[in-house]
Amino acid sequence: MLTRKLVTLLITALLMFNLIGTASAALPEYGEEWKDTPSTTPTVSFTDLQSTHWAYKYIAEMVSRKVIDGYPDNKFRPNNTISRAEFAKIMVTASGIQAKKVNYSSFSDVPVTNWASPFVEAVKDYMTGYRTANGQYIFNPSAPALREDIVVALVKLKGYDVNRLPDHSTIEAMFKDYAGISESAKDYVAVAVENGLVSGFPDETFRPQATVTRAEATVMLWRAYQFGNDNKGVGGGDSSTQTPTPTQPQPNQTTNPSSPNQPQQPSSTEKFSVDTLVGGNGEGDVDGPVRIAKINQVDSMAIDNSNNIFFLDTKIKKVRKFNNSNGTVETFKTMNAEFDWNHQDGTTVTHYDHTAFTPNLLGFNPANNKLYLWGTRCSVDITPDNSCFGDYFSTIHDISSDVQLATFSFAPQLHWSKFMRFSDQGAVIFGGHNVTLSSSMIFEGNLGKEAEVIANSKDGTGANLSWFNEAIVDAIVTPDSLYTFHTAYKELSRIKLYPRKVDSIISFGNMKFDTVTSHNGKFYVSNGATIYELTTDGKLTTFINGNDLVYNDGNPIKKIMHVDFDSNGNVIVYDDDNKAIRRINL
Repeated sequence: MLTRKLVTLLITALLMFNLIGTASAALPEYGEEWKDTPSTTPTVSFTDLQSTHWAYKYIAEMVSRKVIDGYPDNKFRPNNTISRAEFAKIMVTASGIQAKKVNYSSFSDVPVTNWASPFVEAVKDYMTGYRTANGQYIFNPSAPALREDIVVALVKLKGYDVNRLPDHSTIEAMFKDYAGISESAKDYVAVAVENGLVSGFPDETFRPQATVTRAEATVMLWRAYQFGNDNKGVGGGDSSTQTPTPTQPQPNQTTNPSSPNQPQQPSSTEKFSVDTLVGGNGEGDVDGPVRIAKINQVDSMAIDNSNNIFFLDTKIKKVRKFNNSNGTVETFKTMNAEFDWNHQDGTTVTHYDHTAFTPNLLGFNPANNKLYLWGTRCSVDITPDNSCFGDYFSTIHDISSDVQLATFSFAPQLHWSKFMRFSDQGAVIFGGHNVTLSSSMIFEGNLGKEAEVIANSKDGTGANLSWFNEAIVDAIVTPDSLYTFHTAYKELSRIKLYPRKVDSIISFGNMKFDTVTSHNGKFYVSNGATIYELTTDGKLTTFINGNDLVYNDGNPIKKIMHVDFDSNGNVIVYDDDNKAIRRINL
C-alpha cells in the first residue's frame, strides 16, 4: 500500500496533470527538469529566500507539505550543498518511508546515536553505501550528495524496473560527459531520462559527479513525484517495503585452523544487486551487443583501468573483450601469425609457430595499463590431442595493441599455469607446475628479459602448486615474501624470499573453494555464490554471503568460477552455469 503522504502527493500530481495536460512520454529537453513548476504557490517566509528565487515555488510547495524545512534562524540556505545524510532525511519525509531506530548500525560511520541514523537506516535500500579496502561498510553521511547519487535513489524509490542492461545509447548521445557517469549508475540514469525525471543541462552535460544544493535537491525530489509512474516501491513493490534487518554482530575472532568452517561473519547483512554484463543467452562464440553476445567458456579473466573485461577461451585460442564504453563484445586477439616467434640464440634462429602456442592465463598490470597473455610453446607442432614431442617453455606477451614478447623462460614446461602477478611496471612473477619433474616453480622476470626461477618445491624453496589442472592458485607479492593460496590444497603459504623459507600459515581442511584471486593485499575465495576475504595472516571472514544477492535478471549464481574487481570496487565474476560474466554491485 502507498503511504498517506505519498497518496497525498500523487493526488496533487493528478490534479496538476488535469490542468496542464497529460505528461508526454517523449524524452525531456535539455534543462527541462528545471522548467516545470508547481501550479500553486504556498507562501513561505525565509530571510534568505526571495519570491523571485528560481526555486522558490518548489521550495514553498515542499515546505508546505513538511517534506523539507528551514533552520532555527529562519533561513533556508538554498545554495548550501546538501549532504548524503540530509538527502536521506528529506527522502524519508517525502516518501513516507518509516524512519528506523536500530540497536546496531549497518554502517560503521553512522553510529545509532547519530541524528541521521534512523533516516540512513530507512534509505539503505535506495542510497547504497561503500565497501572500504579494510572491509568496512560506510555511508559517508557528511559527504555531498552527488547528482548521480540522487538519480539512483529516486529511480529505486519510484520502483522503476531497471532491466538487465537498459539502453545507454540515448544518454551517451545526449550527454558530453557520459563517460563521467559511474558504471553502477548508468542504468539508473538511462531509466530516469527515459521517464522524464532528469534531463541534463542546456550545455548538453549531465554533471553526474556535481554536488547538489538544497534548492536543487528539493526540485529533483518534487519532480520525481510529478512525473513517471506512480509505483514508489523498491523493485516494483509498495512504499512500505522494509529494509533487511541487520544480523546481530559477531565478536571479532581469528580463524582457528582446527575449525576452519567458522569464518568470521560481517557485522551486518547487506543486500547486493547482481547485473549480467556479458552472456546469459546460451552457450556460443557470438560477438556483438550484449543482448545477443554469447560465451562458450572463460578460462581466465582480467579487467583494465577503464573496466573493460577481457576473457580467454583456451579451447578456441581466443581472447575476447567486453567493451565497457559501448556495451558490446568483440574478439580482441586470436592466436594467429602475430604469435609466431623467431628466437635467436647466438647465431641460431629458431622459429616457433603460433600453432604450437597454447594460451593459459591473462593478466593486467595497472601500473602500466597493459594486458598480458601467458602461454606455453612447443618447439615442434603440437599433435591434435595437444601432445608435444619437442621442448616446452613459457612465453608472456604484451597484447595491449600489437603482440609483443614481454618475457620468456626456457625452463621445463609448466604444464599447469597457475598465477601471474606484476610487482611494478617492469617485473612479473608467475608460477605453475611441471608434471614430468613433479615440481612447482615460481619465476620472476623483468619485461623484455628471460625469467629466472626464484622458488622450487622440489628443493623446498617453494610452495606446492600441483594437483588438478582445475585447481586455482593466486599470489600476493610483498617486498620480502610471496603468499600463495591453493583452492585444492585449501592452504595459505608464505614463501619468505630472503633468507628463503616456506611456511604453511593455515589450512582449511573442511571447506571447499572454487576460485581465488588477490586484490589490495588480500585473497578472495569463493564457495558457491559466497565470497570470503582471507588476509595474509590467515583470518577468514565472509565478504559477500551468497544468500544476500539480489538478481536483476532473476538468474541465480550457483558457482563462481572466476572473480575480479573493477575500478569502482564492484566484484566481477564468471558464472559458468549461466555462461555469463556478472557484476555484484557493492
